[in-house]
Amino acid sequence: MDRRSFVKKSAVASAASLLTINMANAQTSEGLQLIKPKAIKKGDTIGLITPASAVTRQAFEKAVENLEAMGFVVKYTDNMSVRKGFLAGTDQQRLDDLHQMFGDSNIDGIVCARGGYGSGRLLPNINYDLIKANPKVLIGYSDITALLYGIHQKTGLVCFHGPVGASEYSEFTEKGFEQVLMKGKAAKFERPKDWKENQDPAFQSLSIVEGVAEGALVGGNLSLMCSLMGTPYDIDFTDKIVFIEDVGESPYRVDRMLTQLLNSGKLAQAKGIAMGVFNGCETKPDDPDFALSTSLENVLKDRLGDLNVPVLYGLPIGHIDDNATLPFGIQTELDVEKGSLSLLEAGVL
Repeated sequence: MDRRSFVKKSAVASAASLLTINMANAQTSEGLQLIKPKAIKKGDTIGLITPASAVTRQAFEKAVENLEAMGFVVKYTDNMSVRKGFLAGTDQQRLDDLHQMFGDSNIDGIVCARGGYGSGRLLPNINYDLIKANPKVLIGYSDITALLYGIHQKTGLVCFHGPVGASEYSEFTEKGFEQVLMKGKAAKFERPKDWKENQDPAFQSLSIVEGVAEGALVGGNLSLMCSLMGTPYDIDFTDKIVFIEDVGESPYRVDRMLTQLLNSGKLAQAKGIAMGVFNGCETKPDDPDFALSTSLENVLKDRLGDLNVPVLYGLPIGHIDDNATLPFGIQTELDVEKGSLSLLEAGVL
């Protein structure tokens, strides 16, 4: 059977079950039915894909080991070993893997092996009808933000911002993964207790604007969020709880990207802003620009302190070992005083 026939038949075969799933869920602000995928469980088959940058052999083996340790069977294609420049193969090869994993009825969930760069290149050619007809758990972060944005925006599927296959699965990360994706719990995410001993400024908690807010959850990597503005894959922030993280960006670059979001009016439309850990975003003393730089804390307070919505920095989200699993589109409460981000409903069926 050729690929087009396979994709078409897979979509038709799943249409009936999709209608049942759609009717059981709320509607997104874009007018789409919110589609919750089925929970994954031990023994299920997980499709491992690289929609962005290629993985090293070590990272690949780590990803397989992580997933198998949680009780999953791991499946991947020959494209896993392909590399084209800074990408994990051609755009078509990476698209083929994404479509194959969604179209294969033997695959129960999809985990991105890593981020890097390149997910955004796939968005115009994704078969969103195929994905809509075959809703499954899809999880990743960093550059994968583009994939989560595009698929959620075009299909209504609840996608998950969380660890990639090659992440460090700390006890915190694994617990969140299990609670949200396997047990379907309305989880609550707070700063891990051992962070109190961490003196790195990036891991401190900042109550930038006090308050409590509730709304549908969306967000991701700041750089990717800015790169998607003005495209058909951008997500409206109106009445949303927006979570944001980034890594390795100088304070002036964080300032520039937050200013872009402010100038667009998007942040003012949100119900609340939940900032993760901006790891490696402080200018170091040996940097030539250090004398003229300022701290990340100053940037965040300056850019976000005048918003009339709750803003909290320092939640366990981002390029860190303790990484929360966050579902797009799910009703969530942000409580700045308690330092918590609480999912008010399950992200899976």
